[in-house]
This record gives sequence, structure tokens and C-alpha cells, in this order.
Amino acid sequence: MTEKKVIISETVRLDIGAISDFIISFSRPEHAEIYIKNLLNELSQLSYLAMTRQICQWNIPKKYHNQAKTLPICKRKLTAIFHIEGDYVIIDKILPSSMITY
Repeated sequence: MTEKKVIISETVRLDIGAISDFIISFSRPEHAEIYIKNLLNELSQLSYLAMTRQICQWNIPKKYHNQAKTLPICKRKLTAIFHIEGDYVIIDKILPSSMITY
């Protein structure tokens, strides 16, 4: 099994911050911290899962990269859009899963 280094883009860092802020708006900061920790753990799994995912057929992910792949995360509520460059998996965007399927 080939493992790759996962790189989180600045856009994704902003997405994660927005998700955290949203959770804090109706819950406690501790809940946001736990949710983000779980999200980051799922993203780190791309180091070995990225090669098993197929190039995405939908148009929305292809806006971020022409060889975009997707991974449902957070109990399929969110989708990570990523691509592979050499030994790196670059996460391009995190979107609600409902936005991906067209």
C-alpha cells in the first residue's frame, strides 16, 4: 500500500474555520473542537485511501481540479474534494455533500 502526504489547502483551512464557527454559534466550543478533530482524522485517512478513489464524474468537483476525486466525510454530511500530485494528496475544498451530486 502506497501512503501519500496529505496537504490541506488554505481554502480548506478557511472552510474548517467556518464549520467550527457554525458549530460554536449553536453549541459549545468543545463540541466544535471534537467535530473538527474527527474531521481532520478522516482527512488524514486520505494518505492511504486516495489511490483507491475514482476520478469524480460530477461537474462541481471538477471546478476545483480536472482530476478531482471525492471522499464523503463526517457521516456523509460533507465531501472532501482532492487531487493527487506525485507523493501528495492535496485537499482542495470541503462542501456539503448535497452540493456534489450534479
